[in-house]
Order: sequence, then structure tokens, then C-alpha cells
Amino acid sequence: MKKKLILTVLILFFQVCFLTLNLAFATEVEVSEEDQQKAEYSYKKGIEMVRVKAYDNAISAFKNALQYNPNLTDALYNIASIYCAQQRYEDAYKTYLKIIEINPNDYDSILQAAKIAYNKQNYSLAMKYIKYIPDDYEYYYVAQQLYKDAKEQFETQKNRVERSKLTTANKNERVLIDKFNSPAGMVVDSNGNMYVAAYSDNAIIKVDKNKNKSNFVKDYLLNGPVGLAIDIYDNIYVANYDGNNILKITKGGHISVFMDKVSKPYFLYIKDDILYISEQGNDVVLTYNLRSGK
Repeated sequence: MKKKLILTVLILFFQVCFLTLNLAFATEVEVSEEDQQKAEYSYKKGIEMVRVKAYDNAISAFKNALQYNPNLTDALYNIASIYCAQQRYEDAYKTYLKIIEINPNDYDSILQAAKIAYNKQNYSLAMKYIKYIPDDYEYYYVAQQLYKDAKEQFETQKNRVERSKLTTANKNERVLIDKFNSPAGMVVDSNGNMYVAAYSDNAIIKVDKNKNKSNFVKDYLLNGPVGLAIDIYDNIYVANYDGNNILKITKGGHISVFMDKVSKPYFLYIKDDILYISEQGNDVVLTYNLRSGK
């Protein structure tokens, strides 16, 4: 029998787990003449229920027809169409799979399954279905257009995932060590240890090569440390912003006032034994020769 039920089906977004496409041919069940007649009677009753929009009764009638004739794919197709009209897409999808198992050449069902997969955003599965549709199929053009759309969406989806992975990876790679309170200036000594000025904590934090963090210096002299610089002897110089001075910390951790009366020192830099200091309080840059002491 030809598919007699024609319903307008709006495929919307929905949630459903898709099964793997199985095109193995199922052996047809032998049906007696009596059962065939009973199946046809129930099938016609289902069509009549559709006409009066009694869809649940129609489904029951079609299922009853299938009890007598399991090979009646038209009944399955009509059930699937009703499920789609009721937005019961998971049930519709499973029903289309049953049809395909019975008849792998039912390209109408394959196309409908592809549409459902597409609207679920399972674009790779949609393309997999469409590949089974031959070029002499009545709606081959429709199938190919769907394949094209699915491929474009699949590539977009794939690129979006790759970008997300890359962003996450880059974010993780950027984080060396966390949980500083207002980290400011940073320097690295000759052994690869990093020192960070923790402005809010009034401390100099040491981070070793294994990323272990500890307080290197936490002293009353520290008052708003911001800029740091380090010389060839691993002495650290601190722009003590709120203390209005420059501090010096030796390799062993001894701290002292190196330069006094520097108004809001902010950034430090050492080049060729010259210490450069940006003095925000006076809007100038100071220099100090570490070798000559001038």
C-alpha cells in the first residue's frame, strides 16, 4: 500500500539520543490471508481516525494493524508522521528506524530521519543518512540541499569546538601561579626564581622553579611595593610607593632603605648598572648609578 497519510510536519529543536544507523535488512514475516485482511481493516480505520483528527486513536489503529502484519511499513510511516505533528520527535525517530530496518530502500524514512538529526544539531548523523539516498530518488535535490546545510553547520560546529578548546588551553597555559593580592612588579633571579611585589600584602613573594610560593620578605619597611628591578648580584630593588622610598633586598633576604625621599616611585628598570626610577609624585624619571653610587 502507498503511504496515504499526508501531514504537515514542523521539525523543531528537541532533545533525543540518536541510535547508530542500521541498514541491515530484516526478514519479512509471513502473514496469513486472514491476518492480512485484519491488518487492512485496522489500517483503514487508522486513516479514518486521522481524517477526524483523532490522532491517538489513529496510532492505536495503525499499531493494531502491525500486530497482524509487521511488514506494513505504511502504518509505521503514518505513526511516525503523527508523532512529528505532535512534536514527539524521539518516538518519530525510532519509528523511522523500524521502517528502515524492514526496508533499507525506504528513502522517505531515511530523509525524515536525516531531518530529525539535523534539527537535533547532530549534523554528522544527518549527512550519514543522506549518503544512502540515490540520485534517482524523487526528492534527491531536497536531500542534497539538506546535506549541504548539514555540512556547513558541521564545519561551523567543529570550528567552534576547536576554538573553545584552544581558548581553554591558552587560558590554562597562561596561568603560572595564582592567588596573589594585588600583584605588581616582577623579577627573576639568576637561578630562575621569580619574585612578585604583592602591593596589598606589603610583601615580596617568591615563586621557585617548581611554582612553589612563599613569602620572601614581609617587613614593616614594605609599604605599598610596586615596581621591582634586579641587578647582576640578585639584589632586588623595590619601588615602595606608599613609603616614598626605594628599598634594597639582598640575595639573602636582608632589607634596607636604599634611597629616601622619592615621591611615589612606581616603575624600576636596570640597564648597564643604571637604575631608572619613575617618580610619579614629581612626574620625572630619576637615575642612579649602582657602580658609582651617584
